[in-house]
Amino acid sequence: MEYSEDIFDNYKNEPNLNNWIELGFAELMWNLGYEMDCFKSFESYVEHSSLKVKPANTEREEKKNNLYYLEHATRQIVGNYLFSYWRYLTHWSMSGYTEYDVDFLLRIINILENKCKENNPI
Repeated sequence: MEYSEDIFDNYKNEPNLNNWIELGFAELMWNLGYEMDCFKSFESYVEHSSLKVKPANTEREEKKNNLYYLEHATRQIVGNYLFSYWRYLTHWSMSGYTEYDVDFLLRIINILENKCKENNPI
């Protein structure tokens, strides 16, 4: 499967992340070549990155830092992170998710779309 500009539209317009299951989000991500890797590729990227961020004291600051890292990562890392975070929220999080989590996922989708449009190497 190849990326097209409207490929994530169904998800951008659906704030209930559990409905993404029925919309085929997991299958889409697998078909695009992304892995639900429990953030391992992202953690490795951050560990070996020369990018500098302020230490996060809040969840908001942590998400802001992660978005900064993702903006500089490859599309494979961004896609893996998106897939892993969605899966975490819908399958493993004991506290569910908030509107802020949905917004965070939409921001990651925007980063991934920009990387795909730039035809960044995987």
